[in-house]
Amino acid sequence: MSTGAVTQVLRAQGSTASRSRALIIAVLAGIVGVSSYVVGVRSAIGQRAEALVLGEAAFSTTPPPPLNLVSIPSVAVVFLVLGFIAFLVHGPVRAIGVTVVPAMGIIAAQFLKQQFLVRPGLFELDAPNTFPSGHMSIFVLFVAACIWTVPERARAFVALGGSALMGVVAWQLLEYGWHRPSDVLGAMMLGVLTFAVLTIVAPIRMSRRPAGIVGVRVVLIGVGMLLVIAALIVAASTFWIETDGMMILAGSLGAIGAAALSGQALITLSS
Repeated sequence: MSTGAVTQVLRAQGSTASRSRALIIAVLAGIVGVSSYVVGVRSAIGQRAEALVLGEAAFSTTPPPPLNLVSIPSVAVVFLVLGFIAFLVHGPVRAIGVTVVPAMGIIAAQFLKQQFLVRPGLFELDAPNTFPSGHMSIFVLFVAACIWTVPERARAFVALGGSALMGVVAWQLLEYGWHRPSDVLGAMMLGVLTFAVLTIVAPIRMSRRPAGIVGVRVVLIGVGMLLVIAALIVAASTFWIETDGMMILAGSLGAIGAAALSGQALITLSS
C-alpha cells in the first residue's frame, strides 16, 4: 500500500473516531441540558432552590468585564475577525464553521428562550423565562470558535484560558442576578451541542495531537468534578447550616465546574 493510501486510511479512521466522540458528547450535552430545564424550570423544588440563589445575588445592571462587553456589534465583529483568522490558518470551510455555526447557536438560544421554552408559575408570581442564558451561550460559542480557529499547537492553551473565561462569566451571571443556575448550565450545553453537531458533520482532521491537550483535558475534568462535588456538598449543608450566601456559593461553584467540563468537551471535539 502506498504512503498516500495509508494516509487516507488513517484520516478516515480519525474522522470516524472524531464523529463517535462528538456523538457521545452531543448526547450527554442534550441530556444535561434538558435535565437542567426540567429540574430548574419545570419543577417547584428547582424553582425554589434557584429563587434562593437569586435572593442572595448582588443585583447590578452595570457589571464589569467581560460580561459588559457583549453587544450585537461587538459580537458580530469578534466572530467575523475569528472567521478571517480561521480562513488564513485553515481555509474557507473552517472560516464558515466558526462564523455561521456560532450565529446559529446564538439565534437558537434566543428562539428557545423567547418562543419555545416556557417557565410555569409554580413558585414565583412573576417569573419570566430566562432559559437558556443568551450571554452564556455567546461566550461558550466564542471559546469554541477560538479553539477551532487557532493553530493546533495553541488549542490546549486556548481551551484552558477559555474555560477560565466561561467560569468568570458564569459566576458574574449568578453574582449580579442576571440568570439562574439552570439558565447558565443550559446555555453551556447548547454551546457544546452546537459544536458537537458541527464535528459530526465536518470533523477536524489533525496532523498530530499537540503536546498538552491530554494534560489540559485531565486538569479540566479534575477541576470540574471537584467543583461540582463541592457545590453539591455546600447546597446540601444549607439544610443544617443556615448562613447567608451559601446557595449562591453552591450555584457559583457548580457553574464554574460546569464551565471547566464544557471546556474539556470542546477541546475533545477539536482533537
